[in-house]
Amino acid sequence: MKNLVKFKFEEKEGFLSVVTLNGRLYTLAQKDTPKVKSIEATHTLMVSSELKVPSYQNTHVHVIYDKNIIKEVYAALEVDNNLYFKQLDDTLCVLELFME
Repeated sequence: MKNLVKFKFEEKEGFLSVVTLNGRLYTLAQKDTPKVKSIEATHTLMVSSELKVPSYQNTHVHVIYDKNIIKEVYAALEVDNNLYFKQLDDTLCVLELFME
C-alpha cells in the first residue's frame, strides 16, 4: 500500500505521497503554487492520515528548497513506487510534515 495523507486547502481536498526518512515525514510539491505560498506564510496545512473519513488537523509544515533533500525524497518515493511527479526538476520543493 502506498503511503498517502489527505490534505485540505481552500476547501479543496487532495492527496500527498509521503515517505519517512530519518524519522521525518516528507512529500514533494510544486513550489510556485498557492498551497506552498500559504504554507510559507503560515507554516501550516490541514492534513489527515485517515483517507476514507478524514479528520483534518492544522499541521506544522516546513518548506525545503535544498536540492539534495529534494533529490533524496524523490528517490525514496521512486523506490516506494509512490511518485506523483514523474520528473525531478527545479519546479519541486519538499514539504516536511510534523504529524502527531
